[in-house]
Amino acid sequence: MDLRRLRYFTAVAEELHFGRAAERMHVVQSAVSQQVKLLEEELGFPLLERSRQKVRLTLPGEVFLPEARDILRRIEEATHRARASADGSIGRLAIGFVDNVLWSLLPPMLQVFRARWPEVELTLYPLDRTAQIEGLRGSVIDIGIIPSPPPGHGIETALLVEAPLVIALPDGHRLAGTPSLALAALADEPFVLFPRKMGSRILDIMVAAFATAGFAPKVAQEAEQLHTLLALVSAGLGATLVPEWVARTQHPGVAYSRVEDHLTPYELLTAWKAAPDNPAIAAFREIATTVAGKKIPQSIQPGALVKIGDSNLETRSRGHY
Repeated sequence: MDLRRLRYFTAVAEELHFGRAAERMHVVQSAVSQQVKLLEEELGFPLLERSRQKVRLTLPGEVFLPEARDILRRIEEATHRARASADGSIGRLAIGFVDNVLWSLLPPMLQVFRARWPEVELTLYPLDRTAQIEGLRGSVIDIGIIPSPPPGHGIETALLVEAPLVIALPDGHRLAGTPSLALAALADEPFVLFPRKMGSRILDIMVAAFATAGFAPKVAQEAEQLHTLLALVSAGLGATLVPEWVARTQHPGVAYSRVEDHLTPYELLTAWKAAPDNPAIAAFREIATTVAGKKIPQSIQPGALVKIGDSNLETRSRGHY
């Protein structure tokens, strides 16, 4: 059925006047009359009674009018949703991330994205670097936030944020509150670190920095989660190093100091499968890059962690942070 005929019929039925309906549709009156007549012929019964004085709906016309309106409304809605899905403003987006992104980076990204694209359904997966790369290649996730280096082999990346690592000390430690420290000052201190088996990028940077400073760390305890390491620091079991953005989030019992030594910056990348078919990926990348650029602190100050809310978090494997 020609949708134009439905539109012309609806205009005449609402105006009860062919001339006014034609003006409303921005066409000549004869075009409206012809299309309504063709619609009646297609249906096999009259929709309108015409006279010199007035136009009124027949009983079938009264029944057909709300159905015609509903069809046109649904066509308009379907067109809107199809266009929205094409530009990424509606649809689904699965995001993978390593756990240190939860500290001051990811929450504001999600807030801004949801404010701008409220009809995109977000699914969040806390995954290690290896699991994210596998998830991207298997289309389990659409975009990931992973530590460098770029994985290559069909996965495209862009630098999201880079920052130095900072020292986390128990707030009762004799050096707590010192604005900056040389790593050598901690040579005799216990450390709480990620296990070597995890292949953590943070741990690799730390080990190299300790070697340059002339000592091997005394490992008092190991843990696979950043929040667990900070809990151990808070309990006084030792020191550790964390990305600078983590220091923006106040953790009870933990004090932060800058590192005077030269450390390799810790980098996070956005990663996505080459030639993506989900336009929401580009929208999230743009927002993530903008938010991350604004959120890296100029000085180490505690800040509030924004809650993710009711997002669907599915815990997978851990490591490679």
